[in-house]
Amino acid sequence: MKTHLETKALFAGYNPADNHGAVKPPMHPASTFVFPSAAVGAAHMETAYGVEGAETPPEGGFIYSRLGNPTLSVAEARLAAWDESDAAALFASGMAAISTMLFALTGAEKPLWYVGPLYGGTQHIIDDILPSMGVSVRRLENLDELASLSESDGLPGMIYLETPANPTLQIHSIKTAADWAKKYTSEDHRIIVAVDNTFLGPILQRPLELGADLNIYSATKYIGGHSDLIAGAVSGEAEAMAKVFEYRTFFGGMADPYTSWMLARSMETLQVRIDRQISSTRLILDHIQVVPGTPVAGINKIYSAWAEDLEGSGDKKSAQISREQQANGGAMFAMEIPGGRKAAFAFLDALQHIQLAVSLGSTESLAEHPYSMTHAGVPVDEKLRHGITEGLVRISIGLEHPDDLIADLDQALKAACLVCEESLECV
Repeated sequence: MKTHLETKALFAGYNPADNHGAVKPPMHPASTFVFPSAAVGAAHMETAYGVEGAETPPEGGFIYSRLGNPTLSVAEARLAAWDESDAAALFASGMAAISTMLFALTGAEKPLWYVGPLYGGTQHIIDDILPSMGVSVRRLENLDELASLSESDGLPGMIYLETPANPTLQIHSIKTAADWAKKYTSEDHRIIVAVDNTFLGPILQRPLELGADLNIYSATKYIGGHSDLIAGAVSGEAEAMAKVFEYRTFFGGMADPYTSWMLARSMETLQVRIDRQISSTRLILDHIQVVPGTPVAGINKIYSAWAEDLEGSGDKKSAQISREQQANGGAMFAMEIPGGRKAAFAFLDALQHIQLAVSLGSTESLAEHPYSMTHAGVPVDEKLRHGITEGLVRISIGLEHPDDLIADLDQALKAACLVCEESLECV
């Protein structure tokens, strides 16, 4: 009997029979775990630290919660089930996941190539921290640039991308990166393709099925989905994940038992939350566009990852990529409001149902100003290169009634228009 993904993921990692029949997994806050014997303890510890010739320990044992915890294991099994990956690792934050993954899989002999835009924190690590550690970094203008590059140009150890990208939702072809990496990977030099899949999550986009090696998430967002925890995740192919787990062990950035328990709970409702969020987002995008790609008065430009909106704006290539690698465009969009920062702030301050806060992917709708908030630390030229202007606002749609969100956007746009009409920036 074929079982759907949301059914398998609902129960992954947990058997009620192991816990007195409790239908939900318990939380294990223990920091350390008792060994049944000294020999078993030695086998566990020597294996964990890679001691040569170590005895193989019994399966299922735990040592210390920095190395592994029963509650953490349940949550990781559920994410691996959603992604249908070899393994998943949960972290204390999205940046802990990203930094650990980058440190584990790049180096002096493993350059990093990336395509922007990127989340501001990721951009800082790539631009400032990795080069200081001897990692060569190359920014690609787009992935089509790979076609003109070959082994004679030097090879990366990793190609890193966000798609859809934060905050302007540029779409990059995962398959283009994966096919190129596969072509130039050899026994002596492997090229990892890592995709930040935060904006769509495991239901709407499946990078591993498109040839990527690793999925990266800010699990705070859709996977957690309630604005009540901070977490990150990396999921993917076994060999790459082994290095991620190794570095997590020594950096100590794992998710704690309470966060893990919350994540395991949240993943049970992932499908129904996503279904409602994308349904509302599509209604809202239809409302704020006369036809796809043509924004209403009061909006200069709408950034959307939906194929129909990209097609309507004339970006047929991105529309085709969207159709090929996404179930749909998700619950995020951005708008450029005429009048720059003054009008954008008036819009944000006028919102009543949509909350003014950074983050995304939660039960409540959220709006923010990327130029001065999530991407405040990104150099101005880099921001402008990717369309991150003073008038840009980013919106994440939650579970409120779509009619209320539409009314809220309408009245906030009127407030922005009043400011714009009084401002020389609109002339």
